[in-house]
Amino acid sequence: MLRKFTLLTAACLTFAAFATSCGEDNGKIQWWDWSYNAPEPEPEPEPEPEPEPPTDPFVEKGWTDASANFGALPEHIKVYSSPENVVEGKKCLAYIAVADASKATFSVLGEEKGYNTPSQFFEAQKHSVIINGGFFWDGASLSLIWRNGAMVCPNVQVDSPDWTSTYYYMPRGTFAQRADGSFFVGWTYTTTSNKTYWYPTSMPLEAGKVPSLSYPAGGENFEAATAIGGGPVLVREGKVINSYEDEYLLINPTSNRPRTAIGFNPSAGRLIYFVCQGDGFDSCPGMTLEDVANVMLGLGCTETCNLDGGGSSCMLINGQETIKPSDGRQRSVVSAVALD
Repeated sequence: MLRKFTLLTAACLTFAAFATSCGEDNGKIQWWDWSYNAPEPEPEPEPEPEPEPPTDPFVEKGWTDASANFGALPEHIKVYSSPENVVEGKKCLAYIAVADASKATFSVLGEEKGYNTPSQFFEAQKHSVIINGGFFWDGASLSLIWRNGAMVCPNVQVDSPDWTSTYYYMPRGTFAQRADGSFFVGWTYTTTSNKTYWYPTSMPLEAGKVPSLSYPAGGENFEAATAIGGGPVLVREGKVINSYEDEYLLINPTSNRPRTAIGFNPSAGRLIYFVCQGDGFDSCPGMTLEDVANVMLGLGCTETCNLDGGGSSCMLINGQETIKPSDGRQRSVVSAVALD
């Protein structure tokens, strides 16, 4: 018994001595802190911000993307319908076909003479977008048709209120594309020797005064790949223009009518075809020329030309009508403008 007690006592004393040698002066056991050797945890990566959905400037302006209503279109073309109050104080229904100008094909359809409805133009060539073109009378075009860098027919060269003593020779509005793909508007006149001039301003209406390369000021030989005549010019270099009287157009600019126009937004590189319903269809009176100019300017168009309106106004998307033609059916026209 004594031996066992002695061994136990010795073991206890040995442990106590070991514990004392490893402890602090206060006799407490020191536990080694290993944490300083542990690597700092990597910070959690910041979550990637959700990409902003692409903005549509036309939707932001209140227009509705109606492309899906008309079947498959090229990726660079979209179709929009207007907000009802796009012109304050009246109910409106308008459509625009908007194309990336760097990818789109602008073309002018028709010849100097011969009638076709917009649907007949579509059946012949199946263009994605077709709008009616310039003015005409008795099956002949009164507006410029310019295709493949050459004239098919000029803007009308002379007009008269009586065809006896008073004659006006007036440059009229033209929307054109240069060979480099850029778009512009201005006034063109073709002489009796088939020289076509372009002017940056309209010519004051004066009986008997004939335009020339030097009058009105700034005249140039007209050079374009494709062009459509109409009038009046509505917007040039970002400013609303009133050249209706100078162009001697026998249409009422202040009445509410169906309208057709074509414009170019250079900042976005967009070519825009416009048409609005009128003459009371679906309670839509239509627009004045000033209304159309302001709508197109609001869409960013710095260059806009009016085309034939009233019962001629029509836009087809993949052959389908947008507005209801005010004649109750499509009118036969001489020229049309296409977009692909």
